[in-house]
Amino acid sequence: MLEERSSLGGQIYKRLGKGFIVDPETARLGKDYDDGTQLVEAAIASGTTILSDCVVVAIDSATITYSVGEGKTQQIIARNIIIAAGASDRAIVFPGWTLPGVFTAGGAQTLVKTQKINIGKKVIFAGSGPLALAFPSQLAGYGVNLVHVLESGPPPRVIDILRILGAVAGNIHLLRDAARYRWNLLRRRTPLSYGRIVVRAEGDGLLERVVHAASDENWNPIEGTEESIEADALCLGYGFSPSVEALRLLGCEFTVNEDLGGPCVVIDEYCMTSVAHVWAVGDGAGVEGVYVAMAQGKIAAINCLQNESKMSDAIAQKRIAIQQKKIRQKRKLVKATNRMYRFGAGAYSLATQSTIVCRCEEVTMREIDIAMHYGADTMSIKSLTRAGMGLCQGRNCQRQIAARIAAKTGISFEDIPMSTPRLPLRPISLGSIADSSVVSEKFFTPTEGQSHD
Repeated sequence: MLEERSSLGGQIYKRLGKGFIVDPETARLGKDYDDGTQLVEAAIASGTTILSDCVVVAIDSATITYSVGEGKTQQIIARNIIIAAGASDRAIVFPGWTLPGVFTAGGAQTLVKTQKINIGKKVIFAGSGPLALAFPSQLAGYGVNLVHVLESGPPPRVIDILRILGAVAGNIHLLRDAARYRWNLLRRRTPLSYGRIVVRAEGDGLLERVVHAASDENWNPIEGTEESIEADALCLGYGFSPSVEALRLLGCEFTVNEDLGGPCVVIDEYCMTSVAHVWAVGDGAGVEGVYVAMAQGKIAAINCLQNESKMSDAIAQKRIAIQQKKIRQKRKLVKATNRMYRFGAGAYSLATQSTIVCRCEEVTMREIDIAMHYGADTMSIKSLTRAGMGLCQGRNCQRQIAARIAAKTGISFEDIPMSTPRLPLRPISLGSIADSSVVSEKFFTPTEGQSHD
């Protein structure tokens, strides 16, 4: 197991940061933490070789190149590969989104949940979907002063409730959680406004006000409906985007589904991609939540065992069928809530000409528009403006740029290709990939007793 984080647990079952000591007798860290502890202990007890703080630099067919810590890169040959790369927060660009005090849900969760840092004195949560209930409730439970929740989708109707009740089989725990989250906001008297989207964040050097407006069914702001709320922290939860870099480098087939985060790898009912012996599971294959992720992980693992003749076909198919049923149940619930929680493309139309789109390279929308005259595609704009060349490698800005191209040219959003994937997949120190066999008197000046690097 090649784990990018320094500890197991992922985003849902994230462990506390280094330096924290957990007393199992007195600690009250919540059900997620306890469930995660059991999973982590089971993984360790399984005898699996687990390499944490591990960066996958490149992946080519069966060869995976990786580095642990600050160590040199190594390679491993795999007969079967399961990629569970997870997802990152979907960035929504609007004037002021780069102000100090504006957080993504994942960033805020890391600070509040695992570092015990309060993100502000007056906090607003803006977003959509189940996260817009769950995360504000969790923030309030950690002692954060949540002053308002802005849900971009519409309020539930009777027909939505009936559809949800029709999907109760296998999902009662999720519905119970949703009811608990809503009750937590009600008893704390936290205002929850539906059909509202953030259009600006304002402040002199840091966040002071959040301006929001009513939105139509596609999340386009409605003129003349703007309102302002004083706040020093804004948490954004407009969904997540799959981390697909490794899958794209392998040449897997892709499709586009904004409700699942945008670019999604094509997988069959066994979670196998179009590339032989490569499986994709969890939010990295399309954002469907933790329970679908766990079921998909089990399906892929069983497939690998079957391929290695470690499990009979009969037992494998029986166990896979159980997990596939769980996935169908979860997807039925998602379908029942689709009217309320579908992603609105209007979220990509909030930026003005002076708004920074690529925060890594500080490229504005005006520069994007100018570059579009010379090449209306993500690669040309990347070459002309450096948008997408920064630390995040386009994870924050690429979908925004593609949406702008679609709006200006009339090309379907789904038909605009992503920029070409490159290695290294993650930032890595030069010392990790330097090869001492490369010698050049002009460019390398080795120190006595040290190798060329």
